[in-house]
Amino acid sequence: MSWTGYSCEGESTMCNNQRAGCVSTLLNQRGIAAINSAFMAVAMAIMAGVAIDVGHALLTQNELQNAADAVALSAGTKMGEVYLNMPEADQGDMNRNLTSGEQAPIVNMGDTTAAANSASNVASLALEAGGVQFGTWDFSAKTFTPTVARPNAVQATVSRAAGTQNGPIATFFAGVLGVSAMDVNATAIAALGTAGGPAAPGAVDAPFGISEDYFTGSTGCGDLITFSPTGTQTGCAGWHVFDEATGGGNKPKNCSANPSGGGNGAGGANAQLMRNVIDCLDAGNYTSPPVIPGVTKFNFTGGQVSTAFTNLKNLFDHHKDSNGEWHIHVPVYEGGTSCANPSGWTTIVAYANVIVTEVIPPQGQGQSYIEAHIECNTFFNAAPSPIPGVGGGPTNPISPIARLVS
Repeated sequence: MSWTGYSCEGESTMCNNQRAGCVSTLLNQRGIAAINSAFMAVAMAIMAGVAIDVGHALLTQNELQNAADAVALSAGTKMGEVYLNMPEADQGDMNRNLTSGEQAPIVNMGDTTAAANSASNVASLALEAGGVQFGTWDFSAKTFTPTVARPNAVQATVSRAAGTQNGPIATFFAGVLGVSAMDVNATAIAALGTAGGPAAPGAVDAPFGISEDYFTGSTGCGDLITFSPTGTQTGCAGWHVFDEATGGGNKPKNCSANPSGGGNGAGGANAQLMRNVIDCLDAGNYTSPPVIPGVTKFNFTGGQVSTAFTNLKNLFDHHKDSNGEWHIHVPVYEGGTSCANPSGWTTIVAYANVIVTEVIPPQGQGQSYIEAHIECNTFFNAAPSPIPGVGGGPTNPISPIARLVS
């Protein structure tokens, strides 16, 4: 059989056409892939650029937050210092407005602190008007209410935004999307809470203490305390000689001068040591020890210690103000189940502020006594309570050292 008359030309043409179509399809697919890759590359570049800008904004936000925290803490503590230097009557007046003269150093402290901080390319931050705002912080509701009427907190706002002295932060890549700058802000609130932390030497300035039992009964803010007779709610208190130990000549170790109350007078060694401590306080030669609530123990004694009343009357007369009031800062000692006489080394658990209005030494058969009242909403020069979220007042004195609350 002969295939001489058969030709594959038609098949060849068909195959070639199929190959051309296959190649054309492949080229089209490769072209689409290239275009997609180009779009993806552009999109990824934009995303990377945006990520860089977002990262820059977050970094700046963190820097601004650090600055706002520092401003709030420094301004809040300056406010505590302003309060501490006020007369106690002004400290406890809940309707008293901070004057412009009292506000100025607080705002200035905020400005100074802000200027010591940087964010992005601004080496020294500036606060806008109102960057330090006064208000009250509700420790229970955790809310801030702007006011200059006896504020207990400050709110600090630091900005990198258009229209501010610091200006907005510039973007690196987001400009291709029409975003050339971003606004970033940070806010912090610092408040003055209960004075329940360590107190420096000299903060406790009188040889009296009040039992914590006094504050668990019906007595408290503004109420009478007589320091005697013991066993009663009004006499729920005691004498102490700080951390002085009986013996060693009974000269207080922190007294820089020889006290005049020495000798072996009536009342025993504790009475003698107490007279010496009182005389050193009266002469301004005694520095009371530091106190850490829950740790520090003072040497207490009960009863009237009548032989020390004349010394105490001199101390009262030399320290009372024009209104006949002696404002003292005393420890609150660990109580029990009654207001019995304290005796020996007793743990200090808190602080209280007291106004002494009368000291009556023994007269004939009459009873000697001290008459005083608990001060309310006043300040005690000690660190804040280690328990967060505790607000000072009314009977708990307030720390002048601010703590961040928001």
